[in-house]
Formats: sequence, C-alpha cells, structure tokens
Amino acid sequence: MATEIELKYLVFSKNTAEIISSLLSKNNIEFIESRTQLGNCYFDTPDLNLRKHDMGLRIREKDGMLEQTIKTAGKVVGGLHQRPEFNIPITEKQPDLSLFPDEIWESTQTYQNIQSQLVSLFTTDFERQIWLINTARGGVVEVVFDLGEVSSNGLVDPICEIELELIRGDVSELFDLAGLFLTELDLRPGLKSKAARGYGLWGGVKSVPTCMPLTLLPINSSDNISDVFIAGLTHTLGHLQKSVDFYIDKPTLSALAVIKETLSLMEHGFLFFEEYLNSELTETKSELAYFSRVFSWVDHLIYLKEIVNKTGNYRKKINYSEDLVTALKLEKRRFPDIDEVKQIFHSQRFNQLQLSILKMLMPNRKLFTQKVDDIRMVSFATAQLSKSLNVLIEAMAGSKSLTSDQYIEYAPLLNTSLHTGIWFADLFDEEDRTKYRAPWLDIREGINELQVLWLIQKQLQRLPEQPEKLVNWQNSKVDNLLHALDHSKQSAMATQPYWLY
Repeated sequence: MATEIELKYLVFSKNTAEIISSLLSKNNIEFIESRTQLGNCYFDTPDLNLRKHDMGLRIREKDGMLEQTIKTAGKVVGGLHQRPEFNIPITEKQPDLSLFPDEIWESTQTYQNIQSQLVSLFTTDFERQIWLINTARGGVVEVVFDLGEVSSNGLVDPICEIELELIRGDVSELFDLAGLFLTELDLRPGLKSKAARGYGLWGGVKSVPTCMPLTLLPINSSDNISDVFIAGLTHTLGHLQKSVDFYIDKPTLSALAVIKETLSLMEHGFLFFEEYLNSELTETKSELAYFSRVFSWVDHLIYLKEIVNKTGNYRKKINYSEDLVTALKLEKRRFPDIDEVKQIFHSQRFNQLQLSILKMLMPNRKLFTQKVDDIRMVSFATAQLSKSLNVLIEAMAGSKSLTSDQYIEYAPLLNTSLHTGIWFADLFDEEDRTKYRAPWLDIREGINELQVLWLIQKQLQRLPEQPEKLVNWQNSKVDNLLHALDHSKQSAMATQPYWLY
C-alpha cells in the first residue's frame, strides 16, 4: 500500500512538455524523461457502492501489462491530493477484488457482493510524459503531463493536466517544483480527479456547482488558536478555488463577488490572528490584500449593471434621460472583460498565493511565534468580536443620523465586523447569532443601494443639463434610504451582542 501525495494542476499553455524540460535544464535539476500511452477502465456497481465510500477502482493497461488499482478515501486541500492506493498486477481485464487486503473494506461492504455487480463505467485514455526528478536535497519527485480524454456514454471531457507526485523526500520539494512551473506555465489547481470527471460523464448530467458566500467556518470551542486558523484557511482556500472553477465554467459577476469576498475573508483571518503569527506570513497577507484590491471594481460594476439592466429597479426612472443611460453604459465598458479575469486566475502571482497558503497548511509548519494551546478559543473569539464591533460603533455613534458619504466610508469597518462573525460564528448559538446580525446585514444591503444611487448622482452631475424629475427622484430615494439605514443602525446598536450572553 502506498499513499499518493501529489499536486495537480490544469494546464492552459501550449508546448507544455518543452517548457517543463527547459525549466528543469535551466535550473540544473537532474531528471530522466520518458513517454507512455495509458488506457484505463474504471469500474463500480450500478448503485455506485465504491463511489459512495470514496473509493476508485480501475484497470490500467501500460506497455501490454495490466494492473488493477483501488484508491481509498483521502483528502484534497488546495490542489494537494493525498489518497491511499493499492496496486496489483493482473492478467485479465476484469478486476479481482479478492486480491486486495481485507482491511480496506468498510463494515457495510462485502467485496464478494461488489465483485458480482461490477460494471465498466468510463475510460480515460491519454499520453503521459514523465520527468523523474532527483532533487538537490536527495528527494525524488515524479512530474507527469497527461494529454488525452475521459469518455463515457458518448460524452468526452479533455485531459490536459500536470501532476507532481512525491516519491521520496519532504513534501516541500513538491511546492518548490510547482513554484518553478508557475513562472512559465498558465496553470490552475485541479480539484477534480480524472475519476470524478468520469463519474460525471457516466451520470449523463454534468453536476451543477454552486457559488455562494461563506456564512461560517467549521470550528469548535475545543480547538486551539492554531487549529482554528488552519481550519479557517483550509475552508476558505477550498471555497476560493471552487468559486474560481465556477467562474471559469460560468462567468458571472455574482461569482466574482464571492471570490472577492472570500479573498477579503482570508485577509481578515490573518488580521485576527496577527498577534501570534510569524512575521514571515506578512507577505501572504499582503498578497491577499492585493488581490482584494485587484477585484475592487467588481462591486462598482454590479451597481452599474443593476442601473442599466432593462428589468432592474432603476432603469424605468433613468430612461427619463437618454444621455444618462448612454453615459452609464460607456462607464460599464471600462472594466475588465471575462478573458482578462481568466488571465488573472491563471497567472503566476495568483497561483503562487494559493501555493503559499497551501504550504502553511502542511503538518509541522511553525506558524505561531508563541505557544497558543492554553488560550481559550471562546475568550479569544469574544475579544476579536468585541474589538471589531467597538471600532465600528465608535465611528457610527457620532450622530443619530449619518450622511450617504459617512455610511459608504464606514462600509469597510462593517465588513470587518461581519467577517469576524463569520470566522467565529460556529462557536456560538445560531439563533442568537442570526438575530443579532440581521440589522447589520440590512445596513450592508442599504449601503450597497446607496452606492448605486451615488453612481447615478455622479453621472447626473456630468450631464450638461440635469433632468429635474430624475434629480428629485434620486434625492428622494437617498433620503428614504438614509431614514431606513438610521433605523437599522439604531436597532443594531441596541441589540446585545450574542457573544456576551
């Protein structure tokens, strides 16, 4: 039995094999290069017994030889795949489950029953180019570039990916090589295995992923600060990568908004724990802040889209001025298009950021400057929640009524406070938490609408002649919205924080 530890990337560059060989040679990295053709047939029962237990069964044909492999439950974090696997040479193109160790089966599984029901579900056929690398630190890493296809039921999904597998040595050597490849290859972490994609084709219906903002991170009061920080980063990194995959497949502004929100949430995680974190992590925090700024235009474009959308709440009113509609549409064209956004997601800098975070999540990484095991998690969370709320209240409590500019100015403080709630939400009662956050979330929604009205006002001011009817409508909307925001602010400030119960 072996445990695969590998990094997997989808590839979007041309001449990939030539670039890999050139990179290794230029950096004086010893390697042996080879090429082979692989044919794989995957099996399961009609009710997907193996799949339900997170197992994968295949027969691979290579150089006229057959080998059956079963992979058991593992984990995928940020593109790093770790799965136990068992490989056994065979002579027939039908699996023989009796050859695998008895201990791999769950108590609910009987391998004889599974054997009698096995059917072929899908195939993967691809050319594999291999670089067997001897690292400077005495390790061995296998790099493979697979080019081919997954097929089932007449459906085909292309394969174009790189896998870096640790044969011997420290896992950090995988990251070093991946960082090298990122310098010249357009890559993105591969979250789905070939088998997962094959199952999707066999089902005949491509799974429809979701892309929603995070509302809490999975932590508990028995965790220490280190556990919570790592769990939070693990969850947010996975959510970021799934959201990027969603956008690549179905580009939408709402997906970009989730990506921007997730980057901001990750950045705030570093801020919450920075008192205890090693200074070497400052660069990662700075990179998260950088990409949050890179996508700062997303909210602006969402507001513009809401205004000019023919079925939106504002379009009927702004139609009073054709000049205003034209100006808003021209403003909308200034922002990056889909291809430009995809280039960011495939860029060295964006993927190096994810690789840096993934390295932090590896066992035995020293992330903290002091021992944190004795710090009670609930006490720490309570302090962070109170700190972010007090900063917000101090800013907002200056007067009973705030102006549009003030609400917009305080939006980042509100966002920090809400993100603190997301990081530590799972430590407290859900009902109390939901009741408390409701008026603050109403304020955030109101500020978003103020941003829309602010854009209309700015464009109106640029027109040679401002339509009086439209100006009056805009002013009335702002006044009504400010009244509602002041009411929500009063309600929010009067509600006792749930973490102080």
